[in-house]
Amino acid sequence: MRACRWTSPSCALPESSVAIVGAGVAGAAVAIRLAERGVAVDLYEAVPEPRPIGAGLLLQPTGQRVLAAMGLLDEALSLGTRVDRLFGDTPDGRTVLDMSYRRFHPDAYGLGLQRGALMGLLWRRVRELGIRWHCGVAVEGFEQDERGVTLRGAGGVATRHAALILANGSFSRLREGMKVRQSARPFPWGAVWTVLPAPPGFPQIDLRQRFRSASQMLGLMPVGRAHADDDQRGINLFWSLPVAELEGWRERIGLAPLKARMTALFPDVAPLLAGLDDAGQLREARYADVWMQRWHDGRVLAIGDCAHGMSPQLGQGANMALIDAHELAAELGDGDWPQVFERYTRRRRAHLRFYGQASKGLTPMFQSHAVVAPWLRDRFFGWGGKLPYIHQQSIATLAGYKTGWLWGRLKL
Repeated sequence: MRACRWTSPSCALPESSVAIVGAGVAGAAVAIRLAERGVAVDLYEAVPEPRPIGAGLLLQPTGQRVLAAMGLLDEALSLGTRVDRLFGDTPDGRTVLDMSYRRFHPDAYGLGLQRGALMGLLWRRVRELGIRWHCGVAVEGFEQDERGVTLRGAGGVATRHAALILANGSFSRLREGMKVRQSARPFPWGAVWTVLPAPPGFPQIDLRQRFRSASQMLGLMPVGRAHADDDQRGINLFWSLPVAELEGWRERIGLAPLKARMTALFPDVAPLLAGLDDAGQLREARYADVWMQRWHDGRVLAIGDCAHGMSPQLGQGANMALIDAHELAAELGDGDWPQVFERYTRRRRAHLRFYGQASKGLTPMFQSHAVVAPWLRDRFFGWGGKLPYIHQQSIATLAGYKTGWLWGRLKL
């Protein structure tokens, strides 16, 4: 994608367009959904040559419905791998999680997908729709008035837009410019990720996890191919680490000792780890719990992780980003952006509040130095999952449908 440098006021864009900051899943998806409805869009990305960050993701049935509405699901299915079951256990063989999509609905499944594959589909659609994409353009601030929003870039250059959508991640500094009560608390735990080629004879797997208390967690998930010409199926590997160890882990821990830890926890992973021979293959991931009293402020809206970042325990990051884009497009009407954004907040409140609370509640059971929480998890999660009602509610949560603890389902 050719970059459009923001160098002079002569580059000023139509005041009627909507500016979107961030070209990740949320930003690209909302740009597409708005453009499909005839809205003029300008997409800003600070990176000169955007590349997907992160390894693999699990696209839930709700996110799949959004991709289907965008006409991209069939291609995603051809690249990804169907995931029918989530299974997690401890080294001594105690089942912690055993969740089957089919017990929720016969046609339900997750889709393991490389992030690069999903971003390739979204970015291609951005180009097909003729959306103005400004790469290498860092938006440093904004001001809004009754008529629009002014973006400030490097060197004080400004452009005007009818509205602004922030989709630049959990650690967004632009979000702080919204006059809304908010907080962003970094999680004390992160992870290292990679996608490794499945070695010959490596068994077909669904989403597989192995736990030792909450201080060690290894996850494996099939994520298919990176692109249509790739004939190598990939497996996403996730290894949990405290942020204190994540900083400088290559020097302090080293790749060989890290691989030894993984193999000690889950010996079956050894053939896969043979493809991990360079520390540079591992990407670091950090998370934050983002809370906002509301997601709009006049002509400014936050979506995706920028609005409701959460830990990865429920596998909802990309899913929620796609749903945000879809639900915003459903609220378009008279072009009164403050009203559109207010309606969006009302529409998304129950769904996002539930998943924010569930994520905060589950995280100490899977990523922490806690003792009691994982002890209770190991003894009651596996047992409780055998009860039909609890299993149904658990899978409804994983699938992205829940809007409340006792009742309520998302309707797309």
